[in-house]
Amino acid sequence: MQGKDLPPNSPKPHSAPHFEGHYVEGMEEWASHYCFNKRDDGKYEAELDEAWNEGSHNGGGTICVDIPPEWFGLSYDVFLERVITLAAATHYGFTVDDLKEKKGLKEFFGFNSYD
Repeated sequence: MQGKDLPPNSPKPHSAPHFEGHYVEGMEEWASHYCFNKRDDGKYEAELDEAWNEGSHNGGGTICVDIPPEWFGLSYDVFLERVITLAAATHYGFTVDDLKEKKGLKEFFGFNSYD
């Protein structure tokens, strides 16, 4: 499996109020990592690992969502507008501009670098 992390050592905190059916006052959650993977079967997925404090340890989990194959027929800009909606990325403050700034991502997804 190949992967592409986003963005390395981001200056943004990528945290948000903790939500459990309602927002928990004073409790934050954060994205530990956000990346895209190309699986051995050729399919792509968005992956985000989220965490929050649970006493003496962190709770959370990893969200993995397949990227619909038909999205790869869209323009790269429209593709990014859709991809950013997967795996709770916007909840943690990731933006289309963050994705556009990531060198090599366009080629990783198979888009022509001249599009």
